[in-house]
Amino acid sequence: MRHRDLLTLLMPPGSYAPGAPRLAAELGADGNALDTSAANLARAKGALTPFFAEQLLPEWERVCGLSPTADATYQARQQGVLAKLAETGGLSIPYFIRLAAGLGYTISIDEPQPYRAGINRAGERLQVAEILWVWRVVVRGRAVRAYRFRAGQSAAGERLTQFGDPVIENIFNALKPAHTWCSFIYPEDAERLTETGELRLTESNETRYTDL
Repeated sequence: MRHRDLLTLLMPPGSYAPGAPRLAAELGADGNALDTSAANLARAKGALTPFFAEQLLPEWERVCGLSPTADATYQARQQGVLAKLAETGGLSIPYFIRLAAGLGYTISIDEPQPYRAGINRAGERLQVAEILWVWRVVVRGRAVRAYRFRAGQSAAGERLTQFGDPVIENIFNALKPAHTWCSFIYPEDAERLTETGELRLTESNETRYTDL
């Protein structure tokens, strides 16, 4: 029952004519305001968890310090919030591998090392000293995740299928030590990894991997 009808029933019988134009307009305005408040209350209760945040998902993103792209789908944004809340903290390779697994990615991480006398052999690649602060994430599987429209998980106006930017990059770059640089290699790139772990560059991606 609408609040307008409830307010009408609360009027003293015989003293007022609920059908009078001015009184009906006032009851309608007050009833609509109460209907809106009730709907906002339901949304606020749902926003207690990001699973049902809907229009209040931006508040979760603000609290978590996330800045999604303008074309990010609701599902991608929700997944980013859930991943942020699931963080337990850690700087080890196993921690980041478990974190990626929770996001639906299978990865491996390696840390390129500078050339050291007594450890490396003649003919091996010379790395700059700063390579010590680089770590490389090899992502197995699809480079870009597909978000399909689902009732209750998507918002009106979104495409039936949309391919979003990898969530893993945003999460890892937010959690990595500030003095390090994290690079990502996807399946089409990983196929060009040599046995020594070096990436064979092509003209199309020379700029991206020059610093590895």
